[in-house]
Amino acid sequence: MQTLQAGTIVPNFTLQTAMGERFSRGDLRGKAALVIVFLPANDGLNPTYLANLSTAAQRWSHEQKALVISAEALPPTEGLTVLHDPESKVLSQFLGEAKGGWFITDRYGELYAQGQSLSTADLPKPMSLSEWLEYVNMRCGG
Repeated sequence: MQTLQAGTIVPNFTLQTAMGERFSRGDLRGKAALVIVFLPANDGLNPTYLANLSTAAQRWSHEQKALVISAEALPPTEGLTVLHDPESKVLSQFLGEAKGGWFITDRYGELYAQGQSLSTADLPKPMSLSEWLEYVNMRCGG
């Protein structure tokens, strides 16, 4: 079950980064299209997924960003903003009861696409997320 509808503005949230700093989704409003990935906690594939997403994100323009959110503390990862949601409050707000998922928004937070996953293996490949960001930037004149 999807908790957010395409065309709506995704909720703002503030979480702590892997570096211990506060980060708000609103910090990027008007600046970058976003991939927001919720990694299922304690999934053995999380390190591999982070590495692959990092590789993809390093090729993106400054108008494309990835936020990775998990209940488990994940290491800082180049090219990604890694956020810690220890009580899964943001995850629940976006995904309800799902364990993981992904969202694509334009630079103003309008939701274009989303999906849910039971495990990290069910998440889209980073190349697919890159293609979504290119589409959103094209639609928004970026």
